[in-house]
Amino acid sequence: MPTFQRDDLALHYAERGPRDAPPVVLMHGLLFSYRLMERVAQRLPKYRVLLLDLHGHGKSDKPTDPARYTWSEMVADVDGLLDHLGLDGAVIGGLSLGANVTLAYAQARPERCDALILEMPVLLRGHRFGRPVFSTLAGVYTGGRLALRPLARTVNRLPLPRSLPELAAFRDMAGQDPAVAAAVLRGLLGDEPLAEDAETLARLTMPALVVGHRNDPLHVLDDARDLADRLPGGRFIEAPSIAHYRLRPGELARQFSAFLDDVTSAPEDTRRRP
Repeated sequence: MPTFQRDDLALHYAERGPRDAPPVVLMHGLLFSYRLMERVAQRLPKYRVLLLDLHGHGKSDKPTDPARYTWSEMVADVDGLLDHLGLDGAVIGGLSLGANVTLAYAQARPERCDALILEMPVLLRGHRFGRPVFSTLAGVYTGGRLALRPLARTVNRLPLPRSLPELAAFRDMAGQDPAVAAAVLRGLLGDEPLAEDAETLARLTMPALVVGHRNDPLHVLDDARDLADRLPGGRFIEAPSIAHYRLRPGELARQFSAFLDDVTSAPEDTRRRP
């Protein structure tokens, strides 16, 4: 699988679709891997879909220093991928953690964002649930690392059908080295939250598709809806549950494809607007 070097880190990515097609970067959720987006990518044949393993995840390098896990470090991963491939910009998107990295990237590098896809972002209302839960989980990973490491090695050896890459993504999450998982959680919890005030978001004028769903205290539906309302080019889709699009990747791909067809057919100078 292809890799590239970003400073001292070797980062993994997968590529789907024709190389001369419009590029789309998609990123996974917290502690998962690129495989979480694989079936969606397979259903976007008109696009060059780049599935990035952020550092600390999947097949990319996994430092155990929490200081390496900040929004600026994650932004550098995306920059490194675009630089490696010689791309001036792309549609940038992701799920959960990947959605937050997308938002961080848009704030830091708006000139490289042709459009945004933000599925299940974790924002202000979700922090009230997520911060104490992830702090506790980081403590579990740290305190139980000696017991968890053999379990993680066993999980990583489990055979899984290739037809369901989401299962492999869950195996990647469950088989994560506890020291790495703790570092990822502590690093992101210790960083400043992403800016989501109206003034900051109003500067992100590129087209943006925001996907939210009901009945989830971490990925709060009202957070996603508010984000779409505050982004000048925001569009909102509501899913009935957290599992809906994972179980129906073709349906999610159709939503993505309709959005991508629209934004990539627009004149280039209207797509990426810093």
